[in-house]
Amino acid sequence: MGLEPAQVTFHPRLTVVYGASDTGKSFVTEAIDYMLGARKLNVIPEAEHYSQILLGVVLPDGSVITLVRGLRSTIIKVYRSDVRDVVHHSPDLVLAAQHSTKGSANLSRFLLSQIGLDNTLISTNDRGNTKLLAFRDLLQLCLVSETRMVSPVPPALRAAGTNGQTAYRSALKLMLTGAGEPPTATGPNPAQRRVHKGKITLLDGLIIDLQRQLTNDSNQLDLEQQLARLLSTLNSRSSALREVADRHVEAVAHRTTLSVTLAQYDERLAEIDSLLGRFGLLRSQYESDLARLAMVNEAGSLLGYFATGACVFCGAEPEHQRPTHSEQETTALHAAVDAESTKTHHLLGDLLLTIDGLRVQRDELAQLRDNHRAQAETVTGEITRITEEELRPLEAETAELMAKRSEIERDLGLHERIEELETVKQSLVAEGAVPGGRPSGSIPARVIVGFERAIQHALEVWRVRFTGEVDYDQYTAEMSVGGKTRAGHGKGMRAVLNAAFTVALADLCLSQEHSHPGFVVLDSPLVTYREPGTRDAALPDSVKDYFYRGLLHNFAGQAIVVENGDPPADITEEAQVYMFSRERDGQRFGFFPTEAAAGQ
Repeated sequence: MGLEPAQVTFHPRLTVVYGASDTGKSFVTEAIDYMLGARKLNVIPEAEHYSQILLGVVLPDGSVITLVRGLRSTIIKVYRSDVRDVVHHSPDLVLAAQHSTKGSANLSRFLLSQIGLDNTLISTNDRGNTKLLAFRDLLQLCLVSETRMVSPVPPALRAAGTNGQTAYRSALKLMLTGAGEPPTATGPNPAQRRVHKGKITLLDGLIIDLQRQLTNDSNQLDLEQQLARLLSTLNSRSSALREVADRHVEAVAHRTTLSVTLAQYDERLAEIDSLLGRFGLLRSQYESDLARLAMVNEAGSLLGYFATGACVFCGAEPEHQRPTHSEQETTALHAAVDAESTKTHHLLGDLLLTIDGLRVQRDELAQLRDNHRAQAETVTGEITRITEEELRPLEAETAELMAKRSEIERDLGLHERIEELETVKQSLVAEGAVPGGRPSGSIPARVIVGFERAIQHALEVWRVRFTGEVDYDQYTAEMSVGGKTRAGHGKGMRAVLNAAFTVALADLCLSQEHSHPGFVVLDSPLVTYREPGTRDAALPDSVKDYFYRGLLHNFAGQAIVVENGDPPADITEEAQVYMFSRERDGQRFGFFPTEAAAGQ
């Protein structure tokens, strides 16, 4: 599809990949594991558009090979050159990805032959039975995933439970001593065959029961492909749902704003109506006053002609009145009435102007209110339409997809459990046994002491605070610090101790020239650790800095560290450091280029 390659170049000493969560850091660890023989790879949506994974390997003789594997392939192509782009020409060698004892044309036997361990035997039980070493028996002691890093299961063991623990401990013994188990006569006796048959029958019953619980007839690969497509669809539906929800929220916010404005308009109109009512009463009062003044003015001119005696205007007795007294008083009354009428007319005129202004204002507000009410009704209709026609159908479809996703993931979990039981069954079928056989050999005490000192030295170099000494119990595969087992510590300390175990084992093997893959991959060894006695969840700089400096300057092999936090500045300058960001701000946007991350 013309996508830019998603590539990480490893430093011969130390490579650090750090940054935000969900940027593809752990995918780097998983891809390395897949290229070295893991059965499958959790293919995230960003990887779907790619067809090949390439891993360059420097062999002990200094030559470089490139391993090429498809995302869901069971074969690995080997090119005896440094290849860093998509290849279509024929490989120099084609190997099966899975280990097999029936032939050497598989990656496990090929890599073991390169480090001198092909045809090496390790113990499978305490009766002295053995099997051919597989490369992944060594890899689980070199590559530690984020889940295993904090798991309470001892670092030497792949998982909890009793199945395969002898083989795990025997692989560690091989690395520490440099010698495998001697060949022994194998072949089950009748009693052992009966026991094995009973176990196999039980496993068959469990497998059949799990198969009955499957709700889908598709095989595991088809289910993984269905899940990948479903996750892609869910991603697009989630984006559509977010877009519709954003529009719904925006419309509701708009309607709320309109409702507040309408309430303000109604409040103002009520105020204006109240004022118009009061001003109407005042207008009636003014008009009534003018009518009374007109009546007084009319009546005043006649009062002096129809009455004798005291003056009706000023109350003067007849003897004190002049002949023109009534006319003068009438004229004064008219002047007073005219002045009061003029004043009242002015007040009434001002009132009428105010009333007219209020009515104009009320008409304008009423028009604005009607416009906003129409807008509110339109927005309400849009909200209803979005809810009924877009939001609810998308929510229903998303819920259906989520239910389907849960169903597929449940079936995948059942397939994985069936595969695990099939593996145990096959090991029982293939496992030989001899009566009264000798128990598998133990690791010499001096070797154990040297290993304990190597772990303690790593912790001291990293400035990890602890009391007492490091102890390793080869029979339980558990390590202890100061009398407290690793499983008894919190996740942070368990991760640091796991990292110290892995690094010390590699350092010890390489310094003593024992066979070892030559590298360690540590996923999240520091992210959950905090200094004892501190309340700050952040890792103290003293441990974090010395951890990276110890790997760069004191470790004999190649280290690849995947972390969340930033490494110190001096490490950034000397080692190969990649910062994966979730923002397209000039930093590298995760493991995959922007185009792949955007799903183009």
